[in-house]
Amino acid sequence: MTAKATDHAAGASGRTLLVARAAQQSRPAAVGHQPSVFDRLATALRFDPLVIAPRLSLARALLDAGQPARAADCARRALTVQPDSAEALTLLGAACARLNRAPAAIAFLRAAVRVQPDHAEAHVLLGSVLEGVGRVADGMAHYRQATRLRPRDTVAWICLGNASIRLGRPQNAVSCYREALTRNAGEAEAWANMASAMQMLGRLADALACYGEALRLRPDAIDWCNNLGVLLRAMGDAGRARRCFLRALALDPAHAPALTNLGLVESEAGQPIQAVRWYRRALARVPGLPEAWNNLGNSLKAAGRRAEAMTAWRAALALAPAQSDALGNVAAEHRDAERFMEAHAFASRALRLAPGNAALHGVMAYVLVGQGRIEEARHACRRSLALYPSLADSLCTMGLVEQRAGCAVTAARWFGRTVAVAPRHPLGRFNQGLLRLETGKLRTGWTGYAARFTAGRAGRERRFAIPEWRGEPLAGKRLFIWREQGVGDELLFASCYADAIRMAGTVVIECERRLVPLFARSFPRAVVRAEQLVRGRAEPERIDCDYHIAAGSLPGVLRPRLSCFPPRSSWLFPDGADVADWRDRLDGFGPGLRVGISWRSQLMTLERSWSYLPLDAWGPVLTARGVHLVNLQYDDATSEIRRAEARFGVRINSVAGLDLKNDFERTAALVSSLDLVIAPANSVAELAGALGVPVWRFGNRDWTQLGTGVRPWYPSMRLFNPLPGAPLSSVLERIAAALARIPQPRPEETRPVPKVTRARRRRAEKLT
Repeated sequence: MTAKATDHAAGASGRTLLVARAAQQSRPAAVGHQPSVFDRLATALRFDPLVIAPRLSLARALLDAGQPARAADCARRALTVQPDSAEALTLLGAACARLNRAPAAIAFLRAAVRVQPDHAEAHVLLGSVLEGVGRVADGMAHYRQATRLRPRDTVAWICLGNASIRLGRPQNAVSCYREALTRNAGEAEAWANMASAMQMLGRLADALACYGEALRLRPDAIDWCNNLGVLLRAMGDAGRARRCFLRALALDPAHAPALTNLGLVESEAGQPIQAVRWYRRALARVPGLPEAWNNLGNSLKAAGRRAEAMTAWRAALALAPAQSDALGNVAAEHRDAERFMEAHAFASRALRLAPGNAALHGVMAYVLVGQGRIEEARHACRRSLALYPSLADSLCTMGLVEQRAGCAVTAARWFGRTVAVAPRHPLGRFNQGLLRLETGKLRTGWTGYAARFTAGRAGRERRFAIPEWRGEPLAGKRLFIWREQGVGDELLFASCYADAIRMAGTVVIECERRLVPLFARSFPRAVVRAEQLVRGRAEPERIDCDYHIAAGSLPGVLRPRLSCFPPRSSWLFPDGADVADWRDRLDGFGPGLRVGISWRSQLMTLERSWSYLPLDAWGPVLTARGVHLVNLQYDDATSEIRRAEARFGVRINSVAGLDLKNDFERTAALVSSLDLVIAPANSVAELAGALGVPVWRFGNRDWTQLGTGVRPWYPSMRLFNPLPGAPLSSVLERIAAALARIPQPRPEETRPVPKVTRARRRRAEKLT
């Protein structure tokens, strides 16, 4: 949720000040803070203990000196001399208030106004104590009585204004502060508090003028410097706001609100690391600031330190379990990690606390989309937009809802509205780009796809000391290509590498460590190296190249149109000796198709699970005639395979000694020796396609089809998308029927390497 600035409310700070001033106004001018005052008053009481005036003066002096317990004792002694003394009752009530004994303070102050109904100071103090225990309306009645009794007393008017703010009546508060300033234009507290009221009314220019007058009268008021900075930040003047916060810190280096607000300014300026430093300084001084912990979490997330961010948000909730912003942030983090059950629980808690928070309804809508509850998500979006019609996050989520419901045209309109109200909204631009790619609008689609880093839909964007390549001539230049996403995406984007290599003098390819041998063989003119970890790097990376580009940005430069996809059948090449070895081993299966199968991705979340079917559902494919099944599932699937073999009476051949997850070299050779691979959207299907092996990929349509019925990246890939309204499982029956139509190879056909026999070529044409 949005980070909040930390200020000092006028009412809270004003009450403490005004209680002290009320006591000061009731004391004689002769009483001061000098130590000799106590000696003189004590001497007077020894000579005449029954005289009440010195005892009252001593009680006032002790109260002003910060000794409320001694002041209370002195006031009680005065009451033993004169039980109906309104002054003594008032001082005793003030002392009890300072000692946090609100019930006793209320009782003594009520007694004071009963004894002397026109005692204005007692009414002010009673109103302040009642307000402090949440009885704001009762307190206001006593403030009003004080203003009637002493109209020229600015203290009562300021207290009445502060109470009006607490009740959400800033216009009434402005009237009260103006009454105070009419009586004393030099009342700095009235100017500062009126600034707060003006800010609540949205009259920011008037608030700015009021703060200026308050600080002219009292330049060393730290809280007002901080509050002025908060106002300037709200007005979009980050530079002057920063100067105000620094001025507050010059007066008090440990001022936690100013430290927190400096963190907020740096965060909004796109400097999360600097923001984290300010927040940590604030929390080192005042660890119990839930808002600072929440803001720290926001900046840590922006810096890519998501685990630390979650720790900070949980610290905020430990201090304030009902803090809806922190609950919303935790919900959003679970949502981004596709842990939708946990996200739903936190978002529900947050909405119970803040049902009018439009952003929280937006978070809930996205969570419901992730759970597949499309109609509920649409309803949550509508509630959010009813509260805040131009909230970009909810506009974007509504577009996603319509896209999931199959309404691409409506989704495009919502994404368009998102970008219209917030041109830099990363997820809106990203989703708009994907939708355009999905409908074949490549040039504008790649522009939106470039927002994937800021939208959190790719790995962390890296910073380099060299410029990004955007299509400039590369003759004689060195280009650095770096990986950004999972292995499957890396294999897909590698289809562009050969083009870049032909254009540049030298290309350095940084890839996933397991892919280095395969990429080095496939791109012999490039320098291939394993990915370098860059977490926590503060300075831009220095690479001995002229340009850099993320792998996923290459299509935006090299594939602006479908006609730019080359006719090549593959771009990865396994080791020929390994392929020959695998074919010899597979020939032992006898005649029939060698079909590799894989059925899920390594990263399985609730939303991703809808694109996969368990092996138990593969019956139509597993029982197809004339097929030898080879396991390509790269996680531990032993128990699933045994269950499927027992259930369907088939054999699924697993290759002993081959690490399918980590040994891409030998896995690529195995895949190349197969006649066909059947898999959903996972790295096995991408690897087979990149090797030019016939592959049948099943699942829902996605953006990589680029508005076509195929995937232009992979000439050897055939897609099986479920028909409208049909379940995903229906595609397996269609795949089984397609397998039955493939002619079986004759026993005399051989499999020479590296040439491909005419029979194998004919079968490949049938398969693709």
